[in-house]
Amino acid sequence: MGIDKTCRELDFQFKARKRRAQKESMDALQKVVEASRKTGIYLREREETGQSNRQTEGELAMLWTELGFSLERLKLEKLAKRCRIKGKHWENPNKSDKDHLSKADVGLDKMEKLALGILRELNS
Repeated sequence: MGIDKTCRELDFQFKARKRRAQKESMDALQKVVEASRKTGIYLREREETGQSNRQTEGELAMLWTELGFSLERLKLEKLAKRCRIKGKHWENPNKSDKDHLSKADVGLDKMEKLALGILRELNS
């Protein structure tokens, strides 16, 4: 009887941890989509006005960098690396290596598709 109870408790704890990890992953992936949209809005505004905004660029740099670290903790390394590259770019967009960005495949559409694809996998 004692062993059965211990096994049930361990199984419950394992399942609870798994659900928590899945929720953390889903939250981080949703934030990638939100960051992509926020970045897209800024890019449209910058294009329409011809003015860059250092404060917004700094916020984007921190947002993408934080997402990179969150995703890395969740073992989503490929997307995490792309987020860190995106964060580094927004730290100083005028000094970014455009060729490196192109090769890193960090376009907003690509980032969003990756995040949504992983979300779909988690939900199935």
